[in-house]
Amino acid sequence: MNLLLVVLDSVRAANCSLYGYPRQTTPTLESLADEATVYEQARAPSNWSLPSHVSLFTGLQTSAHRVTVHDALEPGHTVWDDFADAGYDTGLFTENGFVASHPAGLDEPFDTVVTVPDGEYPEGQRPDGFYYADAMLDWTSERDEWAACLNLMDAHRPYQPAQEYDHWGDRDARRLQADLPIRWEFPVHGGDVPYWHLSGLESLYDGGIRQADAVLGTVVERLRARGEYDDTLLIVCGDHGEGFGEFGRLSGQPRAAAHIVPTTESLLHVPLVVKRPRQREGRTVTDPAALTAIPQVANAAREGHRTTCAREQVLASKQPVTGELRRRYESAVTDPGPFFRESRVVYEQTPSGVRKTYSWGDAVGTVQVPRAGSVGQPSDRGRDRLSAAFRPVEAAGVRQVGRGEPADETKEQLAALGYF
Repeated sequence: MNLLLVVLDSVRAANCSLYGYPRQTTPTLESLADEATVYEQARAPSNWSLPSHVSLFTGLQTSAHRVTVHDALEPGHTVWDDFADAGYDTGLFTENGFVASHPAGLDEPFDTVVTVPDGEYPEGQRPDGFYYADAMLDWTSERDEWAACLNLMDAHRPYQPAQEYDHWGDRDARRLQADLPIRWEFPVHGGDVPYWHLSGLESLYDGGIRQADAVLGTVVERLRARGEYDDTLLIVCGDHGEGFGEFGRLSGQPRAAAHIVPTTESLLHVPLVVKRPRQREGRTVTDPAALTAIPQVANAAREGHRTTCAREQVLASKQPVTGELRRRYESAVTDPGPFFRESRVVYEQTPSGVRKTYSWGDAVGTVQVPRAGSVGQPSDRGRDRLSAAFRPVEAAGVRQVGRGEPADETKEQLAALGYF
């Protein structure tokens, strides 16, 4: 069995046609659903890439691993280490500097890492997901047993889908994005840019999702042609979503703009599709599902067993806003305090659907989430339920504090994605 984890970076479930979105953004995922397991209520463990990927790779809650931008993951705790110990070749293919080259160490379990190339592209032009998919497919063609992570940044800002996938953007949307700084959440939250402008950016974002889906289609097609598809455990998920002005439901919770800060459904509700080796029939799971279950699912499949990503409780949390990001909010927003508040989230299945109980600072509330993009009105209760869900979570002891600054090339790579 081979393992392929495809992370659709920044893709939220609400904008996937697989989950009912009116724009056909994910035809490949819809086709894959005929022979895979589709989780309708999957949630990311965090609202941005670094902590979510640590959880994806280790199976630990973000509140347990506690790895932030200033820390590193202790070696030896990931699903990739498990597969390497079992004799697999391991490979990572992504533009995301937090995953591929940051001192956090997420790249360390991999034998092969392919990231932004030097000198092969004109200045300012990003290699798209097809570049990394081709590199991954070339790498797997030379190996018998492999485990790979393909992280696709096609839907991550800046949104630059190729013309053939840019079905919903227009000249005005592209001009709007060009006139905004890459970290456009600061002028939006600060009042210099109205929230309604974000609908134009969302049209470009949808084209980015369509492009990432097309990259996935290429991967599936070539694995089929090589006779490897049936022997591959294929897991496709978002690591977090994206905000385009959605309102928070709790007192003091800011509107969602981009990612990192909010814990709205636009940031946490993500696609998740799992195709087991030789699976032939599609299946839909409506219970809450956790991305932290992915290592367990992968290891069980390697050992010839089956398990699920569904859980009685699914947890998520927002890490503290620190360092340069905190200073930028303090300079951009009149009252930055609400952006720095702690947030914890627990999802549970109820007879009327998925229930979300979460906090924003001292405010706690409960909402029903029947489907992607749909959230009920909050009720002011659930504090005891939230405390009980997080009480068993203890520090996992896998964090190296203060690992150091990333290299200049990594900073440049992350600056192109709006992180520096």
